Amino acid sequence: MINKRWLHRYIVLALLMSGAATADIRELIDEDLLKQIAAETSGEAAKRNLDTLTLQHRMRASSQFETATQHIIQQLNHYGLDEIDVLEFDADGERMYGTQKSRPVWNVRFAQLWEVRNEDGKNIRVRKLGDWDSVPLTLAQDSLSADVTTSLVDIGTGMQDDEYQGKDIKGKLVLTSSQPGAVVERAVGELGAAGIISYAPNQKSAWWKEDDRLVRWGHLSAFPVTKSFGFMISLGEARALQQRMAAGEEILFHAKVDADHEKGKFRFATAAIGGTDKSDEDIHFTCHLDHPRPGANDNASGCVAILEVARTLSSLINEGILPRPARTIRFLWPAEIEGSIMYLSEHADPSRIKANIHMDMVGGAPVTKAVFRISGGPYSVPSFISDLGHEIGHFVNDQTKRFADGEAVEFPLYSPEGGKEPQLALMEGLDMGSDHDVFFEGTWRIPGLYLHDWPDRYIHTNYDVAANIDPTKLKRAAFIGAVSAWYLANFSADDVPGVMSLLKRNALQRSAELMERRMGLPAIEAAAVTKTHFALERRKVHSVEPFAALADNEHQGAVAYLDKLQDLLATPEPRIYIERNNTTYERNPDVEGPMHGFGFSYLEDRLGREELASLALQNHGTRYGGSGMFTYEALNFVDGKRTVSDIRDWLVAEMGEVGVEAVAEYLQALESIGVIRRVAAQADTADAP
Repeated sequence: MINKRWLHRYIVLALLMSGAATADIRELIDEDLLKQIAAETSGEAAKRNLDTLTLQHRMRASSQFETATQHIIQQLNHYGLDEIDVLEFDADGERMYGTQKSRPVWNVRFAQLWEVRNEDGKNIRVRKLGDWDSVPLTLAQDSLSADVTTSLVDIGTGMQDDEYQGKDIKGKLVLTSSQPGAVVERAVGELGAAGIISYAPNQKSAWWKEDDRLVRWGHLSAFPVTKSFGFMISLGEARALQQRMAAGEEILFHAKVDADHEKGKFRFATAAIGGTDKSDEDIHFTCHLDHPRPGANDNASGCVAILEVARTLSSLINEGILPRPARTIRFLWPAEIEGSIMYLSEHADPSRIKANIHMDMVGGAPVTKAVFRISGGPYSVPSFISDLGHEIGHFVNDQTKRFADGEAVEFPLYSPEGGKEPQLALMEGLDMGSDHDVFFEGTWRIPGLYLHDWPDRYIHTNYDVAANIDPTKLKRAAFIGAVSAWYLANFSADDVPGVMSLLKRNALQRSAELMERRMGLPAIEAAAVTKTHFALERRKVHSVEPFAALADNEHQGAVAYLDKLQDLLATPEPRIYIERNNTTYERNPDVEGPMHGFGFSYLEDRLGREELASLALQNHGTRYGGSGMFTYEALNFVDGKRTVSDIRDWLVAEMGEVGVEAVAEYLQALESIGVIRRVAAQADTADAP
């Protein structure tokens, strides 16, 4: 039987939702400004830059990364940007930048893999399967020098003991479906294999293993215990080799690699559009310039999209169409994740960065099966910027869908050389896996947006080519970025009422989603999730304060609205006693950055692989978030005020059920290595603004 009181609440909320006005970004941003940015932004200009970048195998701190960087610098000078520079950081395998150990330069001079046959004691080359000069992706990253001619042995995944039984692999090349780095210690270090040939398939999605032509980017460690090499081949090639070996054929290969680790420098391009009265505050753009050739969508697309933002805004300013922004708009082209950790850990004053807009994979055409997404960030960094980005995204979705349907619209946002499909972007909260993780991380807590495609069936393979990139998507990504940055760069007290109205509308929608989600929760969980939900909404209101003063009447009006909404949706806490873990932690300010960087894990290095793998939270996931999200946010929620039980409640509200014991265990592990430290017990503050 339905409770009449709850039925009444559902009816009231439904009526409120039905009466809520549909938001339009033109309520916040002048339509003529939007038209000027849309007209200037060019998907073709972005695509031409992408064509150039994809010629380079852009490994960290390498000569080809430098060539790509110099192209960016050349274009920035051509576009008339300010403060154009190249930032340098050590690439020596020794220096710590926050939680990221600097990886050394990987310098490759030569690498080839040949199948050979022996005739009268002489090895005759049959066919070439790997070549650094023509297809550098065929050499696993961080492979080191070797010169061997030997036979091939299939070890399957190479992760199970029975896959090695009865096989003599000493001095042989092993064929594996795993990444080279996953098997090197067992196969090479323990059992004496000469090297590795891997056919690790494309990243898992609905199209996993469908295209057997794909050669995936392979990895070994930049800090190797066992020095070795790996060549990467396609799944189709591997299947053919397996059939031959199953028929009893001995297959010989000659593998030669001339490569080493050296000390050098990371060099990252940067530039700015200087601000005026608030020039000491930055609205930031990032991408990541590294990744293997061709690396078109991942991530030449993001690099050229933010470059197109720079060109578009600079051109409009230079033509006198737009004034200079109040705040500085700054751009950075680093190596993925590790470069952003280096940048922020060495930044003179990261607090001047008021927002970061990150783009990583924003150009995938329909052939890639990509779905475009706009992620507004985690619960640990609640901000109106998420609502702003989603509102712009909804606007582009609406305009481009109506255009595709045959309507005449003001903002079709397509490029003559691109497609006309609707954008249909998904609006998300936390989504991990790129440099935005670093900016959001609890050390810096910089709010922002993450624009990205997922899935992409060609990511990290030899088929991530420029032909798969849609200039229309590049234009739309650049438009969303440019509009977001311009609005934030000029945000003032005059913009606060519009944002408060936006937050109220969105709070109503999110509250409806809350009601649906908590229906399946126990009463005590529903009460905790509701409490956390409205604490988050109040923090969003206060997130405007780094940009503009929040007048008393605006603050009181927004809080009163949320109070009434919370009263409407309140669920009584059951009268049962559940012991809460009131241990409270704060971050150690001497440990800056996320627990996992790129090619180096601070947590694994300090805690040890076995102990890390044993942590329950490290292996916990729900339909709303994977294990990496739970551990990331658990640390981010540490603020010197939340208790362990509070942190658990926030995790449940954001990503679903998790036990307080798993949260406590993980935080104790962080405490044991000095990342966090205990503070005196405090009262429950989970609903504080």
